[in-house]
Amino acid sequence: MLSPELILKECSLPAMPQVAAKILRLASDPASRVDEVQHVIFADPALTSRILMIANSAYYGLRRKVDTVSDALFVLGFEAVKNLSIAVATKEIYNIHGIIEQKLWEHAMGVSIAAGLVGGKQKVFKLPVEEYIVAGLLHDIGKTVMNQSQPQRYAMVVERVYDERTSFRTMEKEMFGFTHSEVGALLFQQWGLPPELIEMVAKHNNCHEIDGTHEAEGLCQVVSFADCLCLRLGVGYRGPMPELCPDDSVKAEALRLTPEDVEEVTESFKQKYIEEKLSFMV
Repeated sequence: MLSPELILKECSLPAMPQVAAKILRLASDPASRVDEVQHVIFADPALTSRILMIANSAYYGLRRKVDTVSDALFVLGFEAVKNLSIAVATKEIYNIHGIIEQKLWEHAMGVSIAAGLVGGKQKVFKLPVEEYIVAGLLHDIGKTVMNQSQPQRYAMVVERVYDERTSFRTMEKEMFGFTHSEVGALLFQQWGLPPELIEMVAKHNNCHEIDGTHEAEGLCQVVSFADCLCLRLGVGYRGPMPELCPDDSVKAEALRLTPEDVEEVTESFKQKYIEEKLSFMV
């Protein structure tokens, strides 16, 4: 039987995208300067473009346009730009070359966009919106690891998810003996990401099991609801899969979202998905 640890050893994923690793090192060094972070970001034109597009997106609703990374750092703050950099730098991991990879990436983008909108509307957790964006983009990273390591077996998982209208975690457990949540958590531990992100990726399908910080619970609850929204709309799937999220009203109540809030977020997501996902695809 394969194990999550063996999957990680077999896969060809980098320990962490180079730009993200550099930014994390600078962020953890009290002696680092803002201009050093800017230099790292400037060295990657695509990363610069995506950060500026996100900074100017509907998430923040800024009254003026952000034209430079320096401007983004001033308006959004160092932590926000750091988190956005880590998020968009992970695109290279998805290695989009087939329909499965494309759908996994579309779902990751969709949940990220939805999580930004949900995070801004819910009334329970007071976290910076970019933390929800990052969590949404990374929540299913374990699926990508498993697919790249065992593509034929994972293709069977995908087919059975669609044919049997059941969840990925159910099919993964049956065909691998473990789930993408377990693999994602191990990968994040290997990368040295913050504990709240590790707990979120491990338990985003079972938020009631969260025993960590208020931040971990907030990320989990928002991402879980955003995931449901995308399932209902079929984002990253062949079509809508509402039966995979029968408890979305419970999730909404946990975030103190009224039916009117949910409708507003859903309509806003439909309107913004095509427009805002370009932020991640440049």
